Amino acid sequence: MSVLNNKISSEYNISTPKIINRTSRKVISLMVVGDYEKIDYKTIWSKIWAFINSNKLFGMRMEFLGIYHDDPRKVSVDECRFEPCVTIKKDAEGSEEIKIKDIEGGKYLMFHYTGSYDNFSKVHNIIYNEYLVDKDFKLRNAPLINKYLNNPEKVIYKKLRTEIYIPIE
Repeated sequence: MSVLNNKISSEYNISTPKIINRTSRKVISLMVVGDYEKIDYKTIWSKIWAFINSNKLFGMRMEFLGIYHDDPRKVSVDECRFEPCVTIKKDAEGSEEIKIKDIEGGKYLMFHYTGSYDNFSKVHNIIYNEYLVDKDFKLRNAPLINKYLNNPEKVIYKKLRTEIYIPIE
């Protein structure tokens, strides 16, 4: 795959990656099981926001993360696990639905993508099945993480910015 002007795709705005180390982080999360293309993301994030507000957990530098635990090519699409998370600094107790946990850190390839969230499956496919095919990176057995950098309710879809973290050894 050729690289064009620090982009790995001529169709989608995906940057060439940087190698970074992420530290472990405390998050609130809500596990959802189902087809990534059919999940009601707005409702899920609303539940997380309600939990943040009712527990007074809002803080500076919160990260909004989407953890994709399964590859739909290897797991039935109806059994794929998606876990939206928000980093928190304060201590809190979870609920039956919302959990408080630590997500592991580690070494990652970080890609920057600008564009609609509707293209995530295509973007992830380009990264894994085109870009990484002839690279010497060894993938780590950990989930893919998307870090959402702006709010889809306040930014037009073409300008949504996402960091995509691919776990490597």
